[in-house]
Amino acid sequence: MYKAIISDFDGTLATCDKRVTEENFEAINKLIKRGKKFALCTGRMTASAMMLVEKLPIKPLIATYNGSEIVNSQTGERLIRHSLESNLMLEIITYARSRGLYFQIFDDEVIVEKITEVTDFYCSICKVKARAVGDLYSYISERKATSPKLMLINFRGEVESYIAEVMQLFGDKVEAVRCYDGMIDITPKGINKGSAVTDFCKIWGIDESECIGIGDEGNDIAMFETAGLGVAMINARDEVKKEADLVTEKDNDNSGVAEIINKFML
Repeated sequence: MYKAIISDFDGTLATCDKRVTEENFEAINKLIKRGKKFALCTGRMTASAMMLVEKLPIKPLIATYNGSEIVNSQTGERLIRHSLESNLMLEIITYARSRGLYFQIFDDEVIVEKITEVTDFYCSICKVKARAVGDLYSYISERKATSPKLMLINFRGEVESYIAEVMQLFGDKVEAVRCYDGMIDITPKGINKGSAVTDFCKIWGIDESECIGIGDEGNDIAMFETAGLGVAMINARDEVKKEADLVTEKDNDNSGVAEIINKFML
């Protein structure tokens, strides 16, 4: 019997208009009342993810930045934090500039060179604000700044080829995955949604095999590989679904997470 479920938010627990359905809400509530565990695991920054818990019946543990941070949303305490070092980010920014890719880093806020339409689009999704600092290379270099992740954005297509290039150039130091249409998340080597599953299980005192991980995007595949049962939403891309142990019958607009909770945990 599974003891915990770890869920992605966007495209999974949330509907396309970012609601949590009543059925999902009630399933989580019943799960907790039976003494089982629930956590969110998202690529979103911590400030954005903390707003999401207001839509839930509990304030759970949350993994943010694809596992770079583990936060107790009830207290706001950061339990775990991993960061990309400044020199590595400078190398990646040099690569991004050579390819004409938009890039941003994070430090409890979105940090960019200048506010653009891409910045506005990202901030509108995550309900956060960005701070423009000018030349980001100089900003990082002068401050020896670190970041839980670095994001590259390209809405012209070819995202998979850029991921392949990043991994070819920096794969011994980073993880790079698609997290949303046109968006690439880069985190420290070994830090991903799979490592978040491991971190949650250590905190809870259970085995990874006793967890269900559910998601819909490329950054969720590591969670599928680590959890005892990896579940892809039916609305996921085909290449994501083929990496899962199971695919839901219902999509994110129709309480696919509740489907899995009711079937395997209640």
